[in-house]
Amino acid sequence: MAIVTCTAEAQNTLRENGTLTLQPKIGAGFGYLSGKFEMEPGGQRRIRTGIVLGVEGEYYATEWLGIAAGVNYAMQGWKYEIPNVTTVMKLNYINIPLVANFYVVKGFALKTGVQFGFLLTAKQNEDDWKSNAEKFNFAIPVGISYEFNNFVIDARYNFAVSPVNKVRNDDNRWRSDLMQLTLGYKFTL
Repeated sequence: MAIVTCTAEAQNTLRENGTLTLQPKIGAGFGYLSGKFEMEPGGQRRIRTGIVLGVEGEYYATEWLGIAAGVNYAMQGWKYEIPNVTTVMKLNYINIPLVANFYVVKGFALKTGVQFGFLLTAKQNEDDWKSNAEKFNFAIPVGISYEFNNFVIDARYNFAVSPVNKVRNDDNRWRSDLMQLTLGYKFTL
């Protein structure tokens, strides 16, 4: 009976062409250092955990394709550890994702698109690092989501394309990737 109930509820999440929805969301972000960088002996990259908070609107072009645009605040960055020293890079962005949602089965979507990020603050430990950081970040989000009774669980990995450090060379091009897991609620407009 539980399977039948879940299947029936998932079928209710299918929307007609031309439907607009608005979805506030909140969750966690897991920032990670990627790209090229010089690693010191014994150095290890670690995840920086933070908050993701925002809203996303979606237009259903067909019952199986939705085009979504949003705005969110994301705590990104990373941790880097060498023996006896931990450096925490705190990068906070306003991100604007533009995503295509492909509803492969009712309630379950695969998603991809582009994301434009605008740097708000940058700190290395407690020191201001904003003058060393690029103000714009371009990323490719890829993810999945599942909707149940208008609640949406969304998991995305944002592959950063642009480097975050202003001073760089072929061996030093840092990128700030972000895995985010959010819970939202869709309102039909």
